[in-house]
Amino acid sequence: MVNIRTNTLRSLRLWHAPTSALILWGCLWINLNTGFWNIQLANNLYDWQLSIRAALPFIVLPWAVFLLLRRGKLFLPSSSPSRLLLVYGAIAALASFFSPDTMASLYWSLPFLGTILAAWTFLDRSDSLESSRQLLIVTWVTTFFVAAIIGYQARNSVFGGGATGYGVITELHGLSRSSGVARWAAVPGLVCLIRSYHTRRPSLIAFYLGAAAVSFFIVYRMQSRGAVFGAVAALLFSLLVSSRMRRYALPFATAAVIVIFILDSPATVSNNVAAYLRRGQSREQFISMTGRTRTYEHSLVAIQDAPLFGRGQWTDRIVLNEPAQNSFLQALLNAGIIGAIPYFASWITGWLLFYRLQKKATQLAPEDRIHLLECGAVMMFFTVRAIPETTTASYAVDLLVMVAVYVYLECLFLHSKVRTRPLAFQRYYLVSSWANNANRREKVLANRPL
Repeated sequence: MVNIRTNTLRSLRLWHAPTSALILWGCLWINLNTGFWNIQLANNLYDWQLSIRAALPFIVLPWAVFLLLRRGKLFLPSSSPSRLLLVYGAIAALASFFSPDTMASLYWSLPFLGTILAAWTFLDRSDSLESSRQLLIVTWVTTFFVAAIIGYQARNSVFGGGATGYGVITELHGLSRSSGVARWAAVPGLVCLIRSYHTRRPSLIAFYLGAAAVSFFIVYRMQSRGAVFGAVAALLFSLLVSSRMRRYALPFATAAVIVIFILDSPATVSNNVAAYLRRGQSREQFISMTGRTRTYEHSLVAIQDAPLFGRGQWTDRIVLNEPAQNSFLQALLNAGIIGAIPYFASWITGWLLFYRLQKKATQLAPEDRIHLLECGAVMMFFTVRAIPETTTASYAVDLLVMVAVYVYLECLFLHSKVRTRPLAFQRYYLVSSWANNANRREKVLANRPL
């Protein structure tokens, strides 16, 4: 019998992904909350940092292209969600020439395309799975720290004596509204909650549970219905998928609900929930989803003006002067029907990847089972949020998080697929994947029969 190792051989290095990839990924995160209008000669330090941050996409995209061309072929599924997003982004970039503001639309195409290409630069050919794990961890850690910073800056709205934190945009000086703050808090909250149920160290359990509690409290206080429903859907999804969470979290959640109904009558609880969701709005405002139905009507009219290829990135802001408030409408505005097809397909293939991996979860490494559950919960959150908000159709933190999730799922799928392929394919894949590392290649070849 031939004894070829199908598990990834790990080196003694703590960091597998190229350092250049981390720099590119950091530049994209630093570029958030800027715009091309900030690129100008500045008179003070604050304006200079804005100008430098806004100019980073002009560096990230060509640098990522150069690194990928030098590296050669990428091992990714042919119909992977990240590839489909790249096709959508390329069509939206070409459609920018039909935009009323071509320069603005082209500018926003740069970080969109750069996000996908920068994520691909993480895929170290010697160990692409480990590199994609590190991409995911870097993304989780970044969202955690940014959420902590935002929570501190908005502490009066979050932890103050007001009835709600919905008006947090005032305290943050316009940098983020309640839905944005809730989005930042929900991602680390989901990750921390899942990790709290998959570790046995008491200190880590306490830390993860505490961080998750604060995160979901921020989501609750922001009173953003899209984020609240998304978080609830993600939590229910985690309970459905994870037997460990069902075993421990479900009884606790059931007991909490029983206590709530003991303290208050069902009618009182129902009225409180209804009041929370209505946010003091009139019946007309609530039914119109805070004006979203009007925005949807305007978006559908704008789509008819350029139905095939759209008018480029951020068409909703440029043409409608307001966000489309729906990811799929925004994709149609940006890239038309031709570009929206791969965009819609990216969501479908992302979920197909997850469920195909979930079927063989018992064959995965323990850390990959945890990461898979984290990715599923975050995907569920953004899937629900994509209906009342814009997600992954244009450059934002949503895109950065979801691209990291997609690339990890793609690498994990290929890795798991190799384990079930014929032995000859396994040998070819392992040798070609580790061609740049002589020591690892020798370990693989050493297992061949004499």
